[in-house]
Amino acid sequence: MKLVSEFNIVMLLTRLLIVFIFGLIYSFCVYSQQKIQDFYLSNYKEGGSKKWEVKGKKAVVSGDYVDIDDMKGKYFQDNDTINIKSDKAKLNKKNMDVYLKDNVYINSQKGMTLHADALDWKQSSNNISTDTKVSIEKEKSMRVDAKGMDADTAISKVKFKKDVKVDLFRKDDVIKINCDGPLEIDYNKGVAVFNNNVVVDNVQGKMFAHKATVYFNSKNKTIAKVVAEGDVKVVRDDNVTFADRAVYSETKKKIILEGRPRLVIFPKEKSKMFNTKK
Repeated sequence: MKLVSEFNIVMLLTRLLIVFIFGLIYSFCVYSQQKIQDFYLSNYKEGGSKKWEVKGKKAVVSGDYVDIDDMKGKYFQDNDTINIKSDKAKLNKKNMDVYLKDNVYINSQKGMTLHADALDWKQSSNNISTDTKVSIEKEKSMRVDAKGMDADTAISKVKFKKDVKVDLFRKDDVIKINCDGPLEIDYNKGVAVFNNNVVVDNVQGKMFAHKATVYFNSKNKTIAKVVAEGDVKVVRDDNVTFADRAVYSETKKKIILEGRPRLVIFPKEKSKMFNTKK
C-alpha cells in the first residue's frame, strides 16, 4: 500500500509539473507578443531631422520583429520625400529593414511611382529589391514594367532583371522598347542600357539589336540619342537596313549606321511576305 501511495504521489507531481511547464510556455508566448493599435515608430538623423516614420493600423511585436497591418511610411531625403504603402509589412527592429507585401505602392514628391506585389527595403545596405512584377513611372516621361528589380533607396539607380517593357512618352507619340533584360537605368545621369533581344518600336519603324543605350535630355527628360549595338536591323516601310552599330539623334531625326551597313529593299507587292521579327 505504501508503494502504491508513493507512486500515486509521484504521478500527481509529474502531472502538476507538466501543467506548470505548459502554462509557463503559454504565458511566455502570450506576453512576448505585444499587440498595438495605431502603431507609430520614427527615426531621426544625427542632426535632429526626421529620417523616416512608420504607421500602421495594427501591429504585433514579437522579439526583434514587428508585423504591421495597413502600413504607411515616409522616407525623408534632403531634396525629396518618399511615401510608402502596403497591406502587410514585417519590420526588423535591429536594423530597421522592412519587408513589404501585398499592394506595395511608393511615390515621391519628384513624380516617381512604383507598384509591386512585394518589396524588400533594406536601410542597412541602402537597397530595395523584389523578384515579383514591378512597375515604375518617372515624371510622366517613362514607364517601366519588368519582373524583378534592384535599386538604391532613392530609386535613382535601378536594375530591372528580366521581361522588360518600356514606354517613353513624347509629345506626339510613344516609343516602346522591349528587351529580355537586364535594363540598367541611372536616372541622375539620364542613361538607360537595354540588354538582350532589344526591340525599339515607334511610328517611324522598328530597330532590333543585342544592346541599346538611351541618353535623355537633362532638362525635359526626353530622348536625346539612342545607340544600338550588335546585329542591328532597322525596318522602315519596305526597307530593311543591317549594320553593326546605329546611332539615332532625336534633334536631327536621323539614324547613322556604322560597321558594314547594307540596305535591302523589298518591292511593295512582296512586302507582305516579309517578316519583321528578328
